[in-house]
Amino acid sequence: MKLPSFQQAVGFSVGDTLSLFLLRTLLHGRSYSRALYEQFNAEFPGRSVSYEYVARMANTLEYDDFLLSHTEGRKKYFQITENGKRRLQEYNTIYAQRFSEVLAVIDRFYYVLTKNGLPPQDNIEPLHEDFRPFISKLLSVKDVVRFMALRLSLNRNSFYMAEVQGQLNSLFGWAPSNGYLYNVAREMEETNLLLGFWPDERRTVRKLYKTGNSEQFYEIVTTSLTERITQVRKYLHYILELV
Repeated sequence: MKLPSFQQAVGFSVGDTLSLFLLRTLLHGRSYSRALYEQFNAEFPGRSVSYEYVARMANTLEYDDFLLSHTEGRKKYFQITENGKRRLQEYNTIYAQRFSEVLAVIDRFYYVLTKNGLPPQDNIEPLHEDFRPFISKLLSVKDVVRFMALRLSLNRNSFYMAEVQGQLNSLFGWAPSNGYLYNVAREMEETNLLLGFWPDERRTVRKLYKTGNSEQFYEIVTTSLTERITQVRKYLHYILELV
């Protein structure tokens, strides 16, 4: 499975990422393009950039009055300006709360999947509505639903999809819509990952059971989801360190 880059996952462009990095780094002292280039590629866990791109971005920030430069020998040193500090604060204001709340959901997934990190608190607050779209960018929502449905199928004699939604909300503070859940359930029945039937003519609750394929696919989807969440978690922790 091809994992998303940080920029693909959260809609944070390469330029935004590098600008934030340069402003944050230079807030603590001056530096020059080559050192900034090497530090960015060493620290940033998403995508490497060229030296020319780093130098060009530093010059752009200088043109916008976010950085100031002076030359010593053959090196051009950059330092942050007051406008640059205000620009950095704008990044902090826009992204800090958004990423911290989304990261809390990702950390809960990470703990359930790996048993590493801190266990979720007993009373989990639901993810703010404004931040919910980020989950569908960060994760394969279908894999999340399949993981939880198969997990229930292997631990219960039967279950229904409303319980999947309840488990997601109680464990992680987030769940997809009813319509999406039932579309995934229908697909899982069609591909013989689950077996379902209506227990009465009212057709209000469809009971679901495991099949001979459930356990094997559960291992596959768990591995895939763990890889993706581990990578995305690194992205989010990194960006929160910057903002």
